[in-house]
Amino acid sequence: MNLRRLSLGTFATFASLAVAGCESQADPTYQGEPLATVQGSVVNDGSSASAAEVALIWALPQQTPDGLFGTSAAVSGQFPTSFTLPLFTPPPDGTLITAEETGQDKVGLALILAVEPGTSDGVITDFEQVEANMLGMSEDHVLVYVDHELEPNSMWENLLGGRPSPGYHLMEVVRKTAEEKEAIQACYQQFNDAINACYDACAQDATYDACINACGEQHPPPDCGSGKDTFREAPNGFGTTITVHLGEPTQGIDWF
Repeated sequence: MNLRRLSLGTFATFASLAVAGCESQADPTYQGEPLATVQGSVVNDGSSASAAEVALIWALPQQTPDGLFGTSAAVSGQFPTSFTLPLFTPPPDGTLITAEETGQDKVGLALILAVEPGTSDGVITDFEQVEANMLGMSEDHVLVYVDHELEPNSMWENLLGGRPSPGYHLMEVVRKTAEEKEAIQACYQQFNDAINACYDACAQDATYDACINACGEQHPPPDCGSGKDTFREAPNGFGTTITVHLGEPTQGIDWF
């Protein structure tokens, strides 16, 4: 399965906290109620897999191999089958991405994947190991963790549709329509055509460098928007039942 098409940077942390219609596999040293609980079902869309594990794979800003975090349990039997992911602790600090605009807004974003049974027996040390064991994913939801109250105008405010409160959040994937993507592409194409024509005209100008600089002033880069996916809080929060599909993703999640 080609995980690279998901445009989520490098995946190096495997935080698997899954059960399948059975008791929680949380570490018995943890006490009290979980911080959040993700629930849903695994659906087989034609995959030959008869068993799986549900896992959280945190998107990292760079390739930084980390160890195995959390616990896991098999998802097997007749599909669809239910699962529950109790989250007792925040994600490791190394999985949080800091917004460049503020230098301090730290947020973690995890895909909810189905992986080969036994994946969590070892340590995820590279991208290829995750890709080799992936069986499917939830294409409509991701898990987000906000480390602290976010500052205005960071990348996260636009990406998450606001400034979610600190803690875990279940987010829906918001995709641009084909028409919206075409409009964005046309906007940027118009800019590229105009400035390239200006640059071409400078080739005949005796003051080439000054002409090039003038082109940049005459044609500033437009704010055409982004065709990338964004996210919004799931309407029912963690009461939302999500679906993890076994099989090749049809759309993926293109946000990074």
